[in-house]
Amino acid sequence: MATGFADIEFGLVWDETQETFDVSLRFTKGNLDQLGHPKEPLTIDLDVLDGLVNNERDYGVALTEMVFRSDAVRQFYSHARAAAADVPVHFRIHIDGPARFHDVRWELLRDPDSRSPVATSRNMLLSRYLSSPDWRPIQTVPAHDPRALVVIAAPADIGDYSPGGRSLAPVVVEDELARVRTAFAGYQPVVLQGRGQATLNAIVDQLNRGFDVLYVVAHGALPEDVPVLFLEKPDGTADPVDARRLVERIGDLARRPTIVVFGSCQSAGSGQERRSDDGGALVALGPRLAAAGVAAVIAMQGNITMRTSGEFAEAFFAAFARDGVVDHAMAVARDAVRDRADWWVPVLFSRLRSGRTHYEAQFTERAEETWEDLAQMIRNQKFTPVLGPGLADGILGSRREIARRWVRRWQMPIVSHGQGNLAQVAQYLRVGRQPARVSAYVHEYLQSELRERWENARGDDPFRDLPADLIESGEPQDAIVEVGRRLRERDVGDPYRVVACLPVRVYVTTGWTDLLQQALLAVKPAKEPVTVCFPWTERVDWDDVRPIEQPTVQRPLVYHLFGRLEDPDSLVLTEDDYFEWLTAWIDKKQVIPPVVRRALTNSSMLFLGYQLDDWEFRVVFQSIKSFSGRTRDFYHHIGVQVRPETSIVEPEAAQRYLESYCGDDRVNIIWADTQEFLAELRSRAAIAS
Repeated sequence: MATGFADIEFGLVWDETQETFDVSLRFTKGNLDQLGHPKEPLTIDLDVLDGLVNNERDYGVALTEMVFRSDAVRQFYSHARAAAADVPVHFRIHIDGPARFHDVRWELLRDPDSRSPVATSRNMLLSRYLSSPDWRPIQTVPAHDPRALVVIAAPADIGDYSPGGRSLAPVVVEDELARVRTAFAGYQPVVLQGRGQATLNAIVDQLNRGFDVLYVVAHGALPEDVPVLFLEKPDGTADPVDARRLVERIGDLARRPTIVVFGSCQSAGSGQERRSDDGGALVALGPRLAAAGVAAVIAMQGNITMRTSGEFAEAFFAAFARDGVVDHAMAVARDAVRDRADWWVPVLFSRLRSGRTHYEAQFTERAEETWEDLAQMIRNQKFTPVLGPGLADGILGSRREIARRWVRRWQMPIVSHGQGNLAQVAQYLRVGRQPARVSAYVHEYLQSELRERWENARGDDPFRDLPADLIESGEPQDAIVEVGRRLRERDVGDPYRVVACLPVRVYVTTGWTDLLQQALLAVKPAKEPVTVCFPWTERVDWDDVRPIEQPTVQRPLVYHLFGRLEDPDSLVLTEDDYFEWLTAWIDKKQVIPPVVRRALTNSSMLFLGYQLDDWEFRVVFQSIKSFSGRTRDFYHHIGVQVRPETSIVEPEAAQRYLESYCGDDRVNIIWADTQEFLAELRSRAAIAS
């Protein structure tokens, strides 16, 4: 896959027994993927580095000698740099070890060949990469103009505080505002400053409105290794807040800021050479905020002059506004202050492999060609939509939302990263309770959720004023169908309305509802859908395992793979269900209608409303791929519209993931909201709705 970047990953995993790091190395560029696992462990001598903290050059030289002491590490790095050539390189240092090693000034690491700092090379985008399966997922957002919340905490009595024996100087608000106006030119920032404005509650209240950047100027301290942020009380006096409270409050937000930046307050010196003296007290918040779901954190790992801080911020935020790639903006900002003695003080903690903080609603590769292919296949009726649960999210909620609500409802002891996995959550219910009850839980859950939506509906909510008998009927499908009708009638871009207007003979779906069938009946002239289910389990008496007539555009076949809501026992829910389904897919291929087999092998396919890390997508994608004799002609093209909520992979990694599954097959993905994607498809294929 063509790409404009290369990647060098330098992983350090702590060996507590040996008190050394195991090293893992990786270099990727396009289709080139090289791994290295040097046998020699890496030792970082903190005592030596602590003795050199006042000498930036000697510190960097000593750190470089430690890191590249192994010939294997040095050779791997040198070969990777040569292979990268002039392509920009994401250089990620991944530290999985004690917190004290985050205090190491990794930004001073030097190239072992040129001996110049890696971080000041224009083509090296250095960041400290953080990850853990237990951390909150990173939220993905579409490209847009970033919004910034600026907090300037200037307590009236800050001089009364002297953490560690150092007196805290008053914050000169006018100077800070001048720097903010320069740094955030074009951002239209919201600024919290003035007596009693920079309170913890006020910050959180503002963040609830949705901001991409949180920029905090406040004194910090680290008494007894507890980070403290000096915010304000409502009366304007100092509020020494345990900064972990801020982290917790940010983690609880429905939408967390993408970037948090901690500026430094001036204290000693004069003019532009005034500098901070908190010693980088707030840098410890980087990993904590990353764990809370913030994509990137910039903090000061030492004292910094106001001139360097201002020039760095101006360059960083200007570059970030242009392309939204955080480590590229960091490289631009470092380059702007590379001649300053304290250029290395700003440190970037990132959870973004590509550095990009938003997604572009476009196919990852061959965009125009892919759109043209899809439009052509639709016109030629050589096109099969494979519809996922995302099309019904506006009514049922996403599978992830359902899973998390079940976890809360039954107080399940499931780790945070698994709480959005419906198959795993349903499996827990199956093991902990009667297996046959799981499908009944779906019915009961939907009944209670629909009733709650109905009771709380206000304004133009489609649940408002639903007939009571639909809610009381005991059949969730009744209310779901009516809400679906209302949504289709009010919105020409409703996903089911658009999909129903496609000239398609066979629809394949993993959805539970009959919303598609109802949409087909509602088009003009009305279509007459035929519904068939794949008979994957013996728990259900399938009455539609029979030969079917050749489908047409006016009489299309809707083939349900994972059951229908009208019979909860037919639903594929638990992990065990998916394994049983896969076995049935292999053993019962002869009962799959030939027209379905042809639709999945001899036409272009488009997956709509899926997340790559969901069981539904992986099982269905692999199952379709398992058909033998798959043609590889012009028509064989798979397009995958990936819902932005996917949190495990970024677009480039997702593209490689699909290509690894399909080999030479033509696969392309688009990272976009379902309705947004369908609106573009409607326009390009001239679909009336």
